[in-house]
Amino acid sequence: MSITQTEHWITMNDGVRLDASTFTPDGDPPKNGWPAILFAHGHGDAGNKTSYFARAQQYAEQGYLTISFSVRGQGNSEGLVFHMGPRELFDLQDVISWTLREHPIHPNKLAVVGSSQGGWHAYMAAAHHPQVATVVAENIFTQYDEFAVHNGCLAKWFFTRTMRRRILTAGLQDMARQWALDGDWFRIQEWVKPTSPMLFANRIKCPIFIVHGWHDIGMPPNEVVTLFDKITAPKKLHLGGGGHDGLDSASAQSVRKDLTDRWLDHWLKDKNTGLMDEPAITYAQRPGWDHIAVSAMPPADFKTKTLYLSAQTPEQDVPEDPNTTFAILRPQPIRSLTNTEPNKPSTHSNITNRPLNPNYGLKDALNDDMAGVPGALAKETISFASAPLASPTEIVGSPVAKLFVMPNRPQIQVIVDLYDASPNGKRTLITRGQFGTRTAQPGQHLTINIEMRTIGYLVATDHHLLLDISNYDTTYAFPYFEPSVTRVYHDNQFASAIEIPIKEMK
Repeated sequence: MSITQTEHWITMNDGVRLDASTFTPDGDPPKNGWPAILFAHGHGDAGNKTSYFARAQQYAEQGYLTISFSVRGQGNSEGLVFHMGPRELFDLQDVISWTLREHPIHPNKLAVVGSSQGGWHAYMAAAHHPQVATVVAENIFTQYDEFAVHNGCLAKWFFTRTMRRRILTAGLQDMARQWALDGDWFRIQEWVKPTSPMLFANRIKCPIFIVHGWHDIGMPPNEVVTLFDKITAPKKLHLGGGGHDGLDSASAQSVRKDLTDRWLDHWLKDKNTGLMDEPAITYAQRPGWDHIAVSAMPPADFKTKTLYLSAQTPEQDVPEDPNTTFAILRPQPIRSLTNTEPNKPSTHSNITNRPLNPNYGLKDALNDDMAGVPGALAKETISFASAPLASPTEIVGSPVAKLFVMPNRPQIQVIVDLYDASPNGKRTLITRGQFGTRTAQPGQHLTINIEMRTIGYLVATDHHLLLDISNYDTTYAFPYFEPSVTRVYHDNQFASAIEIPIKEMK
């Protein structure tokens, strides 16, 4: 089907003009108008409407009228960015009203589709505009305050990607960095929290399809699963490849496209695609990317397996990965993850936060996006390995590390990483989590629970599970720069463990 592309300026209620393009199928529209899709693009230095042109053209060739617009202060659109705040919400409502008013589209067949910043627009369209028929929200946080300060840690993605210095911001970038330096982290959270999709779950009445990547570095899937559970409208969730900086495969991409096409055809063209007869959730099981359908996350037939941290060394050696520098980062020998709770006293482990350059701190890390952290702060890792698995074991859900610790300072940060360790030494990250506090009582025992990122992963027979505990990881969060020592206990009085949702495969 041939199409016509037309350029537009849309005037917002404050006079700012947004740049938009429409892709209209040639020929006469259906009796009640074209089914339509409004695309909202992602945030970034070069974020603008053209990032969705390929998809807009493809759907127009399939009989949809499609629109792609540049968000305020991005691309050619006028104004300054408020970072997914009330101003962008007002603009979205104006753009939707303009789309319905100015184009030959069916009044009850408009979808809003977007990824990242555009995914937030999709959520907001579902919650705040009653004429939207359905939305597809891809790869976006649902709880903005946790996105900015996650479990007591300043999130790297928020400061280096969302608060980009090259964006035409209305001022939040500078304020957020100053609040971070002043220790007023709660101000950052309170400033961004009001437009969190999680707060509007009960307002979402139209059908919604949520797509998210397992390994989205800045946006864990945990909150997405929580929001999905709260929504009462017709819904579907797909977890797998893609996302920001996430792992992916050609098969995973194909599945996402097929699900999205079937979803839109079902709700906008009234086609019987069979989608609503399938389980509500599909996920791509790593590492093979096999796609599995379930009705809940984690599935009902999974059980929780508890592995206890032990000071004993594993009965079988866990070889080092020759492609990493793990051996350099581990000042202590690898210890054990066991099926039995400790029954006697044992030596504790230590995590030390040791500055190498006391002149480098949070201000420097915010200015250089943490490039100087490895040379300014020593990284220390302690490791615990399970026995080789006797059968393939699937992990689906959110493992929880329950650590019994005692710090010597109020400020501590603890990072946990769960790896799949193969017999030849190769290590693959399964999932991870983080914890930070500035109000610990020095010299007092403290239990911390770290919910790790939701994941679907199949660990092969004879592989080990390896739990790393360290003082920082610059991939995910800004370190704490104050010197500290945190003891990790794993004895009969103060047991530490990791709880993992698993299914042993036959």
